[in-house]
Amino acid sequence: MDKLSTLNLEPDPMHDVDLEGGYFRKTSRADLERAFEQFFASNSSHLCVFFHGGLVSWQDGLMAANKLIDGYTEAGAYPFFFIWHSDFLTALREHLSTYNDNPAFAKAVNLCVSTVARKIGATTVALRAKRSKPIDAKPGTSTDLRGLAKYAAGYDRLWSRAEGLQLSVTKTELDRFENALSKIGRTHGGKLGLFSPRRIRGKDNPLARVIRRLNSKHDHGLYTTVIEEILIALGVAENVGIPLWGQMKQDIDSAFTSNIKAGGAAFISLLQGAWRKRPKMRATLIGHSAGAIYVQRFIEALDEAAGKQLQQKVEVITLAAAVSFGRMAEGLGSLQRRISGLRMFGLSDKREGGYWEVPFIYNKSLLYIVSSLCEDDPDADRPIVGMARYWTSKPPYNEPIINSIATYIDRRTVWSPTTTSAGPGFQCDAKEHGGFPEDPETKASVCFILRKGF
Repeated sequence: MDKLSTLNLEPDPMHDVDLEGGYFRKTSRADLERAFEQFFASNSSHLCVFFHGGLVSWQDGLMAANKLIDGYTEAGAYPFFFIWHSDFLTALREHLSTYNDNPAFAKAVNLCVSTVARKIGATTVALRAKRSKPIDAKPGTSTDLRGLAKYAAGYDRLWSRAEGLQLSVTKTELDRFENALSKIGRTHGGKLGLFSPRRIRGKDNPLARVIRRLNSKHDHGLYTTVIEEILIALGVAENVGIPLWGQMKQDIDSAFTSNIKAGGAAFISLLQGAWRKRPKMRATLIGHSAGAIYVQRFIEALDEAAGKQLQQKVEVITLAAAVSFGRMAEGLGSLQRRISGLRMFGLSDKREGGYWEVPFIYNKSLLYIVSSLCEDDPDADRPIVGMARYWTSKPPYNEPIINSIATYIDRRTVWSPTTTSAGPGFQCDAKEHGGFPEDPETKASVCFILRKGF
């Protein structure tokens, strides 16, 4: 498909379920009924449903469907694609990008990084003495955040070796930091200032929060943690990230209401009818990123609707699942009853933290942004199922909720990049969060599962 033709894509009513706010938009229940009739007329006894992620525009969702449909069809499945107007996180990413040329933001980040770096250096003086190469190079300039991230990485390596040590900070230091932030904000933020006093005082002081997260191991690395905490102090989480993420989840829930236009509920009703006609029919749900939340909500609604009348189960494939451990635990009973096969693909933590999701601002993946700025978590570190960092079984991530999900999923995880010895259906070389659906190895694994099962 050439580039120009993608600008005017329209949903294919025989494969696309086009929703906005959970309700039918450019397709209808009547279209979906005809699509199921076409499925019955085909030679397939297997349907699959793909739910794209939350950083996908409407046109990009259609483009992805057009790129995936042939492979899924050749694997023997009849594909459906939920196109659900989920481009909320693009708005967040664009908002973060506005700080790229904001001198107050850069100065605040530099101040916090250099302050904490000095504390790490002083606290780990014995460890530093063993290093052959010093790490006391100057922080980056006030506009060079990439340089600052590189500078902070040396202290991350040092702090990772400082088992049992804790950073300390005095009230005088916190007051000094608060005053410095206020001054920076007044200089560059107009009459009202850039930082609201309530967000930089006491326990909400960004310096206090960074120290607390480093001590409790809820940090995302020095530079990234500081970026997150300065953004939190600017109200980005409270006013942008959490509301957008909450609206996205509300749209997913709306798809399964009793409203006649609710697309998810309509699909489940027709799926139940299809199982009555073809009891041995396979159904596979594929969720990328926030699409995994859609998959879980689908299964919960299916479990409630089917009750004891239908015992059929679905197969599930997740790609970089953006669902939290807590949210998955809420529906664990439904998942256990209704999933017959499961495979979960995700990035290794090295890859998750190895690229800039927001150039010149945020140096880790979208799931780190979700964990820190979108999920309402006191530590800005909500454990996300699709992130390898939360699967260590070590404090602070050895809590009962995480353990229950890890026990359920067990050995059904695949972390990119996989080795050359990985078998069919277990191969993945996705390099970034958004790259999973079209990564050749991941796509081949998904199609193998569609063709052969788990």
